[in-house]
Amino acid sequence: MKHAGLLVLVIALVAAVAGVSLAAKVKVKVQHDKTFSFAGLKTYAWHPEGAGDVKMLQNTEDDPAKIKARLEPVIRQAVDEELAKRGMTLVTSGTPDFYVNYYVLIGPGSSSQYQGQFIGAVPGWGLPDFMMSTTAFSAFEQGSVILDISAVSLKSVVWRAVAEAEIDRQRSDAERAKRIQDGVREMLKKFPPKK
Repeated sequence: MKHAGLLVLVIALVAAVAGVSLAAKVKVKVQHDKTFSFAGLKTYAWHPEGAGDVKMLQNTEDDPAKIKARLEPVIRQAVDEELAKRGMTLVTSGTPDFYVNYYVLIGPGSSSQYQGQFIGAVPGWGLPDFMMSTTAFSAFEQGSVILDISAVSLKSVVWRAVAEAEIDRQRSDAERAKRIQDGVREMLKKFPPKK
């Protein structure tokens, strides 16, 4: 019985670590207008000039219109669900408090490390600095989802979130949709911003 409890604890810890490592693969950044009061925002609509757009940052045979057709329903549903959880109402007529729109950017990304990267400028053991050289480099395809919230009263963006992740073309559409939904959830955790 004692071993069963220990096994459950180990499984829970492994699952927690795995969850953190999966979530860590999507980087989220949020910015907002610190002078704008978000307190009165209750209704929203997708931007009248279009809900969003897909931009390819590299020459590729992928058709942005096909990618948009596949991703837009996923993004819109995820945003609508998360805003509803925050007490926001989607309106189809009249003037909303704010507009929402998104951009998907797909392009090259890279990561590198160099010799001595994690050593301070003057090592504690007194060795002289050495020539910095790249010891690891990886290139990959990166995707970003940008979510903008514009105040109708100001006609300007007052809140923006960016979620970035490496694109894995081996993933299924269902896995991609789940990743986008998780990214949108992480972005909108910070909306409306706290005072």
